[in-house]
Amino acid sequence: MAKADIVVGIDGSRDAERALRWAVHAARPRDACVRAILVWAAAGPPCEQSHPPPATSPEHPRWTAQWMLNDVVERVTKDEPSARIHPRTLYGPPVQKLLAEADDAALLVLGVHGTSRTHRILTGSVSLACAHGATVPVVVVRGEPHGDGHAPIVVGVDGSQASVDALVWAADEAALRRAPLRVAHVWEPVPTFLAAQISRGDEAAREAARAVLEQSVSAGLAGRPGLQVDTSLIEGTPAHSLINAAAHAQLLVVGGRGCGGFAQLLLGSTSSQCLLHAACSVAVVR
Repeated sequence: MAKADIVVGIDGSRDAERALRWAVHAARPRDACVRAILVWAAAGPPCEQSHPPPATSPEHPRWTAQWMLNDVVERVTKDEPSARIHPRTLYGPPVQKLLAEADDAALLVLGVHGTSRTHRILTGSVSLACAHGATVPVVVVRGEPHGDGHAPIVVGVDGSQASVDALVWAADEAALRRAPLRVAHVWEPVPTFLAAQISRGDEAAREAARAVLEQSVSAGLAGRPGLQVDTSLIEGTPAHSLINAAAHAQLLVVGGRGCGGFAQLLLGSTSSQCLLHAACSVAVVR
């Protein structure tokens, strides 16, 4: 895997601090630096100017942003003194600035929630928007930053090129972490009202699903003799089944788009549901 920085979005929340700690842990085997980015905007109505207003007092949002960023970086480096963290504040729309900053990075890492109270029950709007728009893998961090180092990395495949790309990335991550890799493909049984009209029904669907799983593994894991891999063929609905499969994982990896028709235009519905409801951290790979 190419050496590159990891970008982390900071907003003063506990979840953002967890994201920074996760990124520091992920950067160590990569020999990478972490860029901790806090994006701020002026108080009051939205400002369309490209340059921030002048800082006229110690209470100005510019100084508040810098204090918040320094505070979280100091707490993390106190526990991780060898961490290479480069803090930086930016002015402007958070999603736009974070995506631009991460464009040349290895990863964009975000907390699952932001500071806005209206988003505490869902994944933060910035996290979802970045997962939709990023050109690099996006990791949304849940739970403890380090997690269980012996727990598997779970990756979902569906036969699409996006899922094979996700499998390749997950395999690299498993090798870096020396973690087992679990490759899962979810297939849905033939609806009851069609079963009588389709020869071999579920048996044929299961065989086709197994072929998809085997082809995905062959395409994504060729030439990796030292990796501990197991495969799972799961009957059910994709998002629910992947979330259950990753209940005790350290990371769930999904492609940004799957085989669905309209989902080609957006972040796939399975990926979105995993981001919203998985118990572990989730990586969306473009």
